[in-house]
Amino acid sequence: MPDESSPERLRGRLCRERVDVGSKSERVALLLALDGGDADLVGTARVVLRRAGANPFSDTTLEALEGQVLIVEGEQRTSYFLVRRYTVCGEDDEASH
Repeated sequence: MPDESSPERLRGRLCRERVDVGSKSERVALLLALDGGDADLVGTARVVLRRAGANPFSDTTLEALEGQVLIVEGEQRTSYFLVRRYTVCGEDDEASH
């Protein structure tokens, strides 16, 4: 059984898509397109990301990483994944934040 205090960890490519289409919450959001194995963890192939302490509607730090592969650590919430820490996966090196 996983330790409740351990953060969840997901890996995928950061992208932007329109979410909640047709609702009052419709917006363009940052999503993590998950690598195959992680899809079962959260029940979907794409997860909306929100970085802890950042503006939930405009996070320029994550927006600058669009298209890159990230490993994110944090907690799955009802409608998004709260990112506490992320790592950009480079070809040979990784930069952690």
